[in-house]
Amino acid sequence: MSFFTRSPRRRLWIVVINFFIVIHFAGHVASFSWHLPHQAVPKPNSSLAAQTLNIRGGSSSGSEKHEAMNTTTASDDGGDEKDSESGSDNNNEMQSLRKEWCTHTPALPSIEWPFRDAMLHDGDTLPDLHDSTLSTKTKAIILMDGFCPYHGQYIAKAAHHLYGAAVIPVLSDFCTRYLFQVEKETDHLSNRIPDLSNGEEIAAWISLLPPSIEICGIYCESDSGLDDAERLGVALGLYPRCHDGVNVARRDKFAMNKVVSKAGLDVVKQKSCKKLEEAEEFAKELGLDDAAPRSSEATNTSTLVVVKPHRGVASDDVHLCSNMESLREAFTKIHSSPVFGSSTSAKHKSVLVQEFARGTEYAIDVVCRDGERKVAALWKYDKRSVNGAPFVYYATKLIPAAGEGSNKDVEEAVCNYVFDALEALDIRWGLSHVEVIVSPNDTNAPDPIRVLVEVNCRQHNTDFIPLTNACVGYNALDMVLAAYLGEDDEPTSSHQYPAEAAHLRLPWREIPQLPTTRAHGAIIHFVSHVRGKISRINYDILQEMEDLPSVMDLTVYPQFMEVGNVIEKTIDIRSDSGWAHLMNDDEEEFQRDYNRLIELQKEMFEVE
Repeated sequence: MSFFTRSPRRRLWIVVINFFIVIHFAGHVASFSWHLPHQAVPKPNSSLAAQTLNIRGGSSSGSEKHEAMNTTTASDDGGDEKDSESGSDNNNEMQSLRKEWCTHTPALPSIEWPFRDAMLHDGDTLPDLHDSTLSTKTKAIILMDGFCPYHGQYIAKAAHHLYGAAVIPVLSDFCTRYLFQVEKETDHLSNRIPDLSNGEEIAAWISLLPPSIEICGIYCESDSGLDDAERLGVALGLYPRCHDGVNVARRDKFAMNKVVSKAGLDVVKQKSCKKLEEAEEFAKELGLDDAAPRSSEATNTSTLVVVKPHRGVASDDVHLCSNMESLREAFTKIHSSPVFGSSTSAKHKSVLVQEFARGTEYAIDVVCRDGERKVAALWKYDKRSVNGAPFVYYATKLIPAAGEGSNKDVEEAVCNYVFDALEALDIRWGLSHVEVIVSPNDTNAPDPIRVLVEVNCRQHNTDFIPLTNACVGYNALDMVLAAYLGEDDEPTSSHQYPAEAAHLRLPWREIPQLPTTRAHGAIIHFVSHVRGKISRINYDILQEMEDLPSVMDLTVYPQFMEVGNVIEKTIDIRSDSGWAHLMNDDEEEFQRDYNRLIELQKEMFEVE
C-alpha cells in the first residue's frame, strides 16, 4: 500500500490499468471449494508462507525470510557433477517427517470448483462431482505454493472467473516443512503433495480426483517448489501432453550452461569446484590477479570472476571476486552451506566459478504452449556497484522487443537466443524468466555476444502486471492461462467456458511472438545509502518523488517509516527500502524522472 494518498491522476491510472481485474472478479462467477466429505482442509497462513518467497518491486516487506532449507541438484545432462550432499540421511529425514505428517492427516487433493450463478436455481443441488456419467469435463490447473496475491492468487482467480476452470492448490515439500517446523502449523498438511517416491500414495491421491476433471497443467509460484512440480507432473501422467518432464538442468546453473553450450549457444567459461584449490587454479586460468584490489575498487579492465552456488535465487550468495582473497572468502561461505529450496538438510559440496560477463543484462519473460514460444515482456536491468556490493538493483526497465524503439540486432537477437536456450532445456510449456547478458563483439561484427545468466521456470518476481498491462497491453500470467486453459483451434474438450467472460480471455493465437510497447515503463528499487537507527524521515524528499510526473505508484516499506527503526545499506534485492512504478509516453520526461528518482534516494533517511 502506498504511503502517500494518491493524486487524482494516479488514481485514474490505477483504475485504468486494473479495470480488467475489477471486471474479471466482480462476481459473475462464484467459486466453490470441494474436499472429501470427512476432511475439512483449512488454507495455510499465506502471510507467513509468503515470506519464504522471493518477491521484488512490489513486496510489502524489504527483508523476506531467507529460504534456508535445501535440495539435491544433479543432472543427467550436466555431467558427473553433483552439487549437494544427498543420500540415505536426507531420505531418512524426509521419510521421518512424512510419517509425522501422516499422524495429523493424509495428503488429500483440495479442489476449488467454479460455478456460475446461472447454473444454480432455487432448490438446485450441486452435481455429484464423482459421477462418472457427467457429460462434460472441467479443465483444471494445479497451483503449487500459490501465496502471492499478484502471482499465484491472480492465476487462481482468473482461472475461475475467466475460464470456468477448477484449481487444485498444493504445497511443495519445502513449504510444507517450513510451515510445520518453523511456523509450527499443522492446518496446511493435507494440502501437501503426496510422497512422490511412494507409488501407492500417489495412486491413492489420484484416486480421489473426480473423473469429471481434466488437469491441463501445473503452475508453480515458488523457486523452492520447481523440482516437486516437475516430479508431480510426471507422477500424474501430464508429460508430455502439457508438461515438460523432469530435468534438473533447469535449476542447476552449472548443468544449465553445459546443456545450453552443447546446443551451440555462447555461455561463460565455468567450473564446478569441490575444493578451494580447484577454484583457485581455474580463477588463475581466467586471469584473476592475486594482488588486485577488491571488486568494489576494481576498474572496467580488471579481471573478475563470479563465485556462486549451483542453485540460488535473487543474487543470493553471488560474489564478484577481483582477487584470490575475495575468491577464498566466497568459496568458504558457499561450500557446505544449505542448498536453496531443499526440503532436506542438503549442503553444497561444490561451488560454481564462472568468468564475469561484462555488458547489459536483460530479463526475458517467455510463455510456451506445446513448444510455441512467445515473449511476454522484455526488461533491461539497471544494476550498479554500491555499498560495497557488486550487483545492486536500481531499476528494472520495460523495453520493446519489436516495433518502434527496438533494436533488431540486440533485442530481437536476445529473444531468439532465449528461444534456443529454452529449446535446449526442453522447455515447451509454461512461464520462464530468463536472464541474458549482451556484450559488444570485439571483432565489431554486427551480431552481439549473448551469454546466459540463468533460466528460471517461474514468473518474474515482481508486481509486473500494472506496468505490462499499461505499456504492452497484456501480461505474462494471462498468457499462461491462455496457454494451459485456452480454447484450441480444433476443440477436443467438452469444457464449458463462461460466455460472459469471453471478451476478457486472451486468445493465444492473437498474441504476437515479440511484444511492442506503447509507453515507457520501469520499476525503481529504492536503494538505502545509510546504515543505523533512523533519526529523520525526509518527507519533503518523499513528496518530491511522489510528485514526479512519471511516478504512478510508490511505496516505502512500513518498517522504514518509523523513527527509531534500524535501516541497513542496500546490498541486494532483499535489502531495498521500497519501490516505485514509472510510466510515461514522453521519453524525455520519463528519463528525467528516472534519473531524479535515483538521485533522491540518497536523501530519503537520516540516521544516528
